[in-house]
Amino acid sequence: MKNFLRLMVIGMLCLIADIASATHNRAGEITYEQTGPLTFRVTITTYTKTTSVLADRDSLLVLWGDGSEEVLYRVNGLPDPTNGIPQGEPLPNNIKFNQYIASHTYPGRATYTISMTDPNRNGEILNVNPPYSDQVPFHLATKLFILNPQFQGTNNTPILLNPPIDNGNVDEPFIHNPNAFDIEGDSLAYKLIIPLKDTNTVVDNYSFPSEIIPGPDNSISLDVNTGEFRWISPQKKGEYNVAFLIEEFRNGQLISCVIRDMQITILEEDNRPPTIETEMRICVIAGDTIDFEVIGDDPDMGQLVQVTTNGGPYVVDSSPAVFTVPPGYQVPPVTGNFYWETNCSHIRDQYYQVIFKAEDNYKDTLNLSTQKTVLIKVVAPPPQNPIAIGGSGQINIEWDFPYACDTLMDEFRGFSLWRRECGGSFEPDSCQTGLAGSGYEMIAEDLMDISGDAYTYLDTDVERGLCYCYRVLGNFSEINEVGFPFNFVESIASEETCVQLQRDLPLITNVSVQTTDINNGQMFVQWSKPKGEDLDTIQNPGPYTYTLYRSEGFNIDDANKQLVYSTTSPTFWQAIDTNFVDTGLNTLQRPYAYQVGFFVNGGDSLGVTSDASSVFLTVNSSDMRNELTWEEDVPWNNLEYVVFKFMPTTMLFEPIDTVPSPPYLDLGLINEVEYCYYIESIGTYGIDGILDPLLNLSQEACGTPIDTIAPCPPMLEVSNNCPDAIDTAPASSFINDLIWNNPNNSCAPDVAQYNIYYAASTQSDFQLIETLNSAEDTTYSHQIGNSVAGCYAITAIDSVGNESVFSNIACVDNCPIYTLPNVFTPNGDGDNEQFIPFPYRFIASIDLKIFNRWGQLVFETTDPAINWDGTNLNGQALEEGVYFYTADVFEQRLDGIIKRTEPLSGYVHIIRGN
Repeated sequence: MKNFLRLMVIGMLCLIADIASATHNRAGEITYEQTGPLTFRVTITTYTKTTSVLADRDSLLVLWGDGSEEVLYRVNGLPDPTNGIPQGEPLPNNIKFNQYIASHTYPGRATYTISMTDPNRNGEILNVNPPYSDQVPFHLATKLFILNPQFQGTNNTPILLNPPIDNGNVDEPFIHNPNAFDIEGDSLAYKLIIPLKDTNTVVDNYSFPSEIIPGPDNSISLDVNTGEFRWISPQKKGEYNVAFLIEEFRNGQLISCVIRDMQITILEEDNRPPTIETEMRICVIAGDTIDFEVIGDDPDMGQLVQVTTNGGPYVVDSSPAVFTVPPGYQVPPVTGNFYWETNCSHIRDQYYQVIFKAEDNYKDTLNLSTQKTVLIKVVAPPPQNPIAIGGSGQINIEWDFPYACDTLMDEFRGFSLWRRECGGSFEPDSCQTGLAGSGYEMIAEDLMDISGDAYTYLDTDVERGLCYCYRVLGNFSEINEVGFPFNFVESIASEETCVQLQRDLPLITNVSVQTTDINNGQMFVQWSKPKGEDLDTIQNPGPYTYTLYRSEGFNIDDANKQLVYSTTSPTFWQAIDTNFVDTGLNTLQRPYAYQVGFFVNGGDSLGVTSDASSVFLTVNSSDMRNELTWEEDVPWNNLEYVVFKFMPTTMLFEPIDTVPSPPYLDLGLINEVEYCYYIESIGTYGIDGILDPLLNLSQEACGTPIDTIAPCPPMLEVSNNCPDAIDTAPASSFINDLIWNNPNNSCAPDVAQYNIYYAASTQSDFQLIETLNSAEDTTYSHQIGNSVAGCYAITAIDSVGNESVFSNIACVDNCPIYTLPNVFTPNGDGDNEQFIPFPYRFIASIDLKIFNRWGQLVFETTDPAINWDGTNLNGQALEEGVYFYTADVFEQRLDGIIKRTEPLSGYVHIIRGN
């Protein structure tokens, strides 16, 4: 009977060993779709070796990432006759396709990692722990972000449409694209990573495939945008593993991460892969039809070729693409036809990817294939026939109603209107969407107003006499369950429409400070008279009156503006009094804005000009520098600014630089010396007959540099002799030695002192323990007494007291020692009377228990000194013999009182004889 049991156990062990070493997983990924606010339908997809029967998995254990787990059963393939569980679907090249699906509801909105670990990878993988790759687990993980539905919507991971089932051949390019497709149109990015064997743990002894036999032609690459993996020229036959991280972004925020772990089989056969001829990149306007041929061929005579495809256009809800090709293997060349009638629901910012694959029939599981990726972008059509119609101080812009895609009531967000002043040119290419960076400025969005057979918008923020050009964009987005838009998409821009406004009002050309003073400042204000032919002096006869209004600040306050000047002329040709010097102002501390009103026919108002302000300069002083900033609000374009500085040598303001915009830094100054400046702006209306250039001055402003900038911090290192000390060294003998660099030698000119800060633990606040009064003192020794654990930081202090931020925080820990002897002699002779530890240090407490040979507790203590005299709990002397002890040891550490990971245990011998 014993022999029978022994044989049975041996047989079971052999079976277990066989299963454990069985080759199995070739590839896989985890994806999900959101079905409720906190509920997700998760799919684990694996590709396994069909002939690995012992290691076949009809179920997998998934860790949901919230502390719970669940067994998922396979859902695809024919049912197993013995248990009814589907058996998966066989694919070419000895690969089985398996899917395991379940739904899970999470406890709250957070980030979770869904994972699965299987004990078996394929055996003999050349770049994973060779030659024992079958002993490395196969781990898949996907990061799930539960988004805020009100602002971010819900989310599904991208689905990977292209299965990893293809072979490569030595010296021939190998190409694989997972062809991830995101139904919501989120952005995807791809990274090549090391495969995992457990949560956040990479596989053992991994090399990228190209590193097995390095060489210039044996290189790998991964396109970060398309996900296309290329191995230029594999040099060694065998099996390899690679892994991709597919990151999903929405509005610039990471919202999911999916890992595809896959195996590549490289053959060494007298065979060349097929070829594919097709388009590579296509851009169409929604509503257009895409129609092109795909030709699969083979350079080797006598082989058949099969052409297949997958991609996003085949899985869209509305009007999916169709690929027509003779089924199965055919005599090459094999011609297929891709046909897609696009519509407005296909508009998206990202390209659709379509993978075409040509595969030969070389040998059963040794076929070769070639893949080509076609990128297709479907863009929104441009709004049609825009026209700008000028009026009196306003422009009406119209474009065709209906718009080709305005029937997408959920996704269509209306129009945005973009404007620039006339001059220059911009011609977008046929697939360019949006107008960012084109020289146009968006002036309105979400436009949906309709008048008759046109969309319309009235632009009143215009300046009489100027010429304006406009383009219109259609705007789209995805919409979440609560109506919040995301993934915005813009159309191709409309044609440009331009209009020149009549100059029937004056134009302010100058608001320039003449005198800087807190009480008696002066401002020169000038304007141009209207253009006679635009004014129509017959319809608008004289007399003609100019009225000049002023407000403090950069804009006219209609409720509080002041009339500062008025002049009337009986005829238009006499209306030439067009400047005024405004006095009694506080130009030192305040900017001023002006506006000119124009009246005809003795008092009929034709309107007022746009506001125009003075240039107001501010000087901010710091260490050996003055920063000049300035601001103005004017209706013309200021093209550049001249910086003037007062020169004591000439007693004049002189130009020191010309810049296109503020700020301006005046460097290398002397602290506590005053420097004064003003700004001259140089601008233009770009209108014939108007003063050009327009020169206007700011007030004079001064600043005194003073050192308010803290020096850069030192770099700190801390060390002690704790790790190398002898076991008997007491705690009080240890010293922490600090050393740092002098910032005066690198990044600061005037460090004079250092402050040294110390915190006894990582939970303690830093306290100042020392100030060193010389920049040359860059070392310090700190003796604490009963510990050396702690963290340090150094700050540098300059000559005027500015203190830097903390240096890097450098921490050191204690080096606890605690060991026990194995014998003591409580016999009354005065030697070795007690059971005590060898000299110890940095021990807070212990939890010691001593037992006799029968397991009875005879002594316990928490005192690290122990001082056991060999008596039991009742104070009775114990007999000679061997006793067993175990002790938890609590050490004084940087992070506080920490229990040792492993308890201290052993035997102690009581000897009572002499």
